[in-house]
Amino acid sequence: MINGRKRGLLIISIIILVSLLVILCGSLFYDNIRNKGRTKSAGEDENQVEIELVYAYQNAQWNSAIEATVRNFEKKYPNIKVNYEVNYEDKVYEDILIKKIARNELGDIVQLKTPEPYANSDTLGEISDEVKNLVKYTYDVGGKTYAVGAVESTSGIIYNKEIFEENNVELPKTFDEFLDVCTTFQNAGVTPLAAGLKSWEPLLKSSMEYWVNHFFRTDVLSKNPEWLSQCSEGVVSWTDAEVIQMLADLKNLFDAGYVNDDWQTTRDGNLPYRMAEGKIAMMYTGPWTSFAIQKLNTSMELGWFYVPGANGVTYAGDNLDTFWSVTKECEENPDKYDAAMTFLKYFYSEQNYTLTCEAICSFPLTKEWIATAGVPFQEETERAFRSSDKQIATYIGNEDTPVDFEKGMLLLLRSELKSEVSVTDAAQHIQQLWDSCEASQEANQ
Repeated sequence: MINGRKRGLLIISIIILVSLLVILCGSLFYDNIRNKGRTKSAGEDENQVEIELVYAYQNAQWNSAIEATVRNFEKKYPNIKVNYEVNYEDKVYEDILIKKIARNELGDIVQLKTPEPYANSDTLGEISDEVKNLVKYTYDVGGKTYAVGAVESTSGIIYNKEIFEENNVELPKTFDEFLDVCTTFQNAGVTPLAAGLKSWEPLLKSSMEYWVNHFFRTDVLSKNPEWLSQCSEGVVSWTDAEVIQMLADLKNLFDAGYVNDDWQTTRDGNLPYRMAEGKIAMMYTGPWTSFAIQKLNTSMELGWFYVPGANGVTYAGDNLDTFWSVTKECEENPDKYDAAMTFLKYFYSEQNYTLTCEAICSFPLTKEWIATAGVPFQEETERAFRSSDKQIATYIGNEDTPVDFEKGMLLLLRSELKSEVSVTDAAQHIQQLWDSCEASQEANQ
């Protein structure tokens, strides 16, 4: 028999236990409702895919075009977030990419100048057929596409039409006539050519680099398109007669005083200001520079031409060094990969691609013809490009060039152009630089 006191304690214990069970069940019920709400919210976040876009600051127009593309893309595809990272001119883009690869931070979509080393190191994923079939210029290995050309552009002479008219100067038809034009302006107290060397970053070309590649095209590549690859094989050398001629033409141009006196310490970014002031007649650059000049001087009328070779043949620089690729890591994530391909398809869509080409004064690379309603200068540029005798895409700094050679060569020329070093000695120094860069590259492979 249980006495009254024990019975009372038992009842109280049961009441407490039941109360605890009720509280516990209520808490679990509330947590379940709350967690359902959280799950729903988390589900919404999971539906939005985030991808990383890494690109180089080639010029203000390219940067604005990419930002506009991302902004408009996210409006059309709100379930895809594009986090983009632009890398500016005070850093060497290729070095940045190498560091990103080491830290596994290359992202999903990446702009490349030379896809080959990245494809060889298994860093890149394959571009889908749907995207690669949109463009006519791709980088392929073993039947697989690892990069698609973003845009096609060129380099040549922007000139002030008013200065030409005031001095009764016509466009030159040979290289000797071009030098005569420079002399005419020099005698008239006008600086013939704007030049600078303070931007040697591979994706941010300097006017000095443009001149080097111009003479490399006209004096060397015009005779042997495979010269750079043959140099790696030891078939040709930087001490050959064609290179000596190239260096002589370059040195004569700068020694004659046709360029601004302070070219060795001048940034290319400052040259549009001088052109806009009407103190300089010509500038070797890309057509996008016209926007900066005309923004500073809206009344200035600009023209475009290619410096002809000694025989009057024009070799237009065909800049095909801007690619889009996706990383291997992106390819292995189905959601990110689909989002990346969606972005690239949007980039090449008629409306967006037209605006991009117009914004940077470039030529479309899509298989489908896209009309660009550019300003007269842009139309003049493309006409000159299409009607040139030959377009040459090879340049110092492409995939056949050892790492760091381009930068080292420009700095070496900067030093030797202002000294009494002969072009023969300069050629030997360039060959030594090439050998050193090749040895260093092989040691790091």
